[in-house]
Amino acid sequence: MVALNEAPVQLEHTIEIQKIITGGSGLGHLENGMVVMTPFVLPGEQVTVTEIQRFSGHIQAKTLNVVQSSPKRQAPFCPLYTICGGCALQHTPYLNQLAIKKEILVETLRRGHVLPEENIPTPLPSPDAEGYRYKIRLHVAKNGTIGFHKMQSHELVEIKHCPLAAPALNTALLNLHNTGLLPELAQFCRQIELVCSPADDAVVVATMHLSSARQPPKALQERILNQAGMRGIAFQSRKKTTFLPKPVLLQQQFSAGSQAYTLSWDSRCFFQVNPEQNRQLVDLVMDHAGAVSGKTILDLFCGMGNFSIPLALAGAEVTGIELNKFAIHAARANADNAVIENSDFTAADVGRHLQQLVNKKARFDIVVLDPPRQGLGRETQLLPQLQPEKILYISCDPATLTRDLQTLIREGYGLKSAIPVDMFPHTHHIECLAVLEKN
Repeated sequence: MVALNEAPVQLEHTIEIQKIITGGSGLGHLENGMVVMTPFVLPGEQVTVTEIQRFSGHIQAKTLNVVQSSPKRQAPFCPLYTICGGCALQHTPYLNQLAIKKEILVETLRRGHVLPEENIPTPLPSPDAEGYRYKIRLHVAKNGTIGFHKMQSHELVEIKHCPLAAPALNTALLNLHNTGLLPELAQFCRQIELVCSPADDAVVVATMHLSSARQPPKALQERILNQAGMRGIAFQSRKKTTFLPKPVLLQQQFSAGSQAYTLSWDSRCFFQVNPEQNRQLVDLVMDHAGAVSGKTILDLFCGMGNFSIPLALAGAEVTGIELNKFAIHAARANADNAVIENSDFTAADVGRHLQQLVNKKARFDIVVLDPPRQGLGRETQLLPQLQPEKILYISCDPATLTRDLQTLIREGYGLKSAIPVDMFPHTHHIECLAVLEKN
């Protein structure tokens, strides 16, 4: 209830968008200076918004109407854009998306006083701006509807085709709809991941996250496999993962100089869902690692050997650390298949193992790390104690990257370059390779 001596809060406003911020929303101000954040807008546009939630320092809003549009605005190619919460930048051409992401990264690093010595370039564009995702996670409603969540909501948007998904995934998704088995499957399943092997588009694996320990009846499992045209299913509960009929190997082929090699893993391992851009990222890391023959390299969060294997093939002595034991098993198998003897992989918590290495006074010439979104955190202070001449930090979050870079710079490392990599076109996500050298 509004007090008689107070003016009612106005819920609709017309504002000018100053810039795009982390998360993909546009930022503007009310006349009183209050910050307003609203999605699907561009710098310079005048838009009408309505308040969703008012906080002490800003307003989260919804865009109602574009009063004056930017010349860089375009019609989105997906009919569910602005409804589905997956994409944030389809309303502007891809080249402008790259420019926006560069500005976000530059501002984040500048605000943290960690700008690199070299100018930050335009993000490395993805070879494919559509059809690049080789893994999608869909939510399952109780009535058997599958899809993605609406923006800022847990309400489901039914999806039968996603323009960002690889063609083989869209075929499997449509087949899954056409089986008519989804309402029955929904009794057991709350999420479905469809995963496609980059080396063989015909190999599609479904990972079903069970709502309890109960698995769907065997007959239902086999009908899904046969009718949806999938190679295998992984059922994941809180305690374990089981497979029908067995784990399916996913693969991607690479080349290190004149030598070809193949990485293999299964659905329990992390891999970059944009395999062609991942190929470019690996090349970028190799370029900035330089001549590594005879050098010792520590690869933290090494996964199934995405960076370890090419570095070892180039002559480095590589130590890989990763918590996921299935990924470590895959990394060892990948090293064996590539006939690599100068590598060692350990399944361990990265932070704890780092401390153990420091306690042993271990030394490495180069440290490579590709942590999850939360970054390395307070364990970052341990890296300088390993006395690497170079640190290659691959990040998927500019904010946590900035925090960890501040630690490394305080400990005597100079940030030589920060190269953004567009792993997820049309979304707000920004990947980055930061190159640090000991001062």
